[in-house]
Amino acid sequence: MTELSNTALIRAIHAHTPPDSTPASVLMDVLNIGREAAYRRMRGEVRFTFGEASALSAHLRFSLDDVTGSSVGGNALFSLAFTEFDASLDLYNGILEQNIRFFREIASDPTAIFASAVNSIPAEYYLKYENLTRFKLFKSLYQHEMGDVSVPTFEELQLSASLRRNALEYVQSVQLVPQSHVIFDGSAFMHWVNAIRAFRAMHLISDQSVALLKEELFELVKDSEKMAGEGEYENGNKVNFYLSEVDLEASYAYISSERYKVAGIALFSLNSMHTFDPMMYEYVKKWVRNQRRFASLISGTGELSRIHHFKRQREILGRLE
Repeated sequence: MTELSNTALIRAIHAHTPPDSTPASVLMDVLNIGREAAYRRMRGEVRFTFGEASALSAHLRFSLDDVTGSSVGGNALFSLAFTEFDASLDLYNGILEQNIRFFREIASDPTAIFASAVNSIPAEYYLKYENLTRFKLFKSLYQHEMGDVSVPTFEELQLSASLRRNALEYVQSVQLVPQSHVIFDGSAFMHWVNAIRAFRAMHLISDQSVALLKEELFELVKDSEKMAGEGEYENGNKVNFYLSEVDLEASYAYISSERYKVAGIALFSLNSMHTFDPMMYEYVKKWVRNQRRFASLISGTGELSRIHHFKRQREILGRLE
């Protein structure tokens, strides 16, 4: 990093270090370095590498774009939350743990908002169900063409206790955000039906497992309809569901709180790109909000549209035999 960027990074670390910690202790934990090495970096005697800067930016949730000047000229820097698959799925587990910490941190802010426009069922909902979670992981394993012979079929992919616990905690942590808005398109459940059919046709999943997935999908429809009708999660926090009249080509989201402004784009099934760049945050926020023009609110109102929508989803799932 240049001397100017290094100085700006040091200021950003000081500004974003939590009150119950110190910049040096953060560096020691995140970069896995000793105390003296941490102090030498904070004094500017040793410059941060770009990799170290990226890790600190992700951990402390500040915009590396502003620090490095990358946003100048209309270029926004994204951080890629990307997981290469192995049999233990440790990396995906780590991503869940990081996201849990983030959502729990912003949950105490009464102004915090989590808004998204999605073309498939997001992790915030399917991770509640063990078999749906397993299928999503198994599907992504094959889509990435890893060819891991240790899990040649769906039945042989098992979740660790830690991953299952974190999946449930992630769902709970998202629902701690005081206000949520989700725009769905009408094909969200059809994507799952088509994928399950394809994997069964390839003899990668048994009929018994298909029946289990179908049962959990019906449970997901039931839970979603209940949340939509009440306009809130079980903990009382508000959630507004919208039904888009047009197909959504991709899934976008933004998170707004007093401390953070984050934009995210879904990528490669389980992965995502996120950025703290102010320009890109405003762009994604505007895009998500504009999708409401083509959508109907079905939370706490629009009862007829809500009934018809969930009836259609049950009909779609009923065809999964």
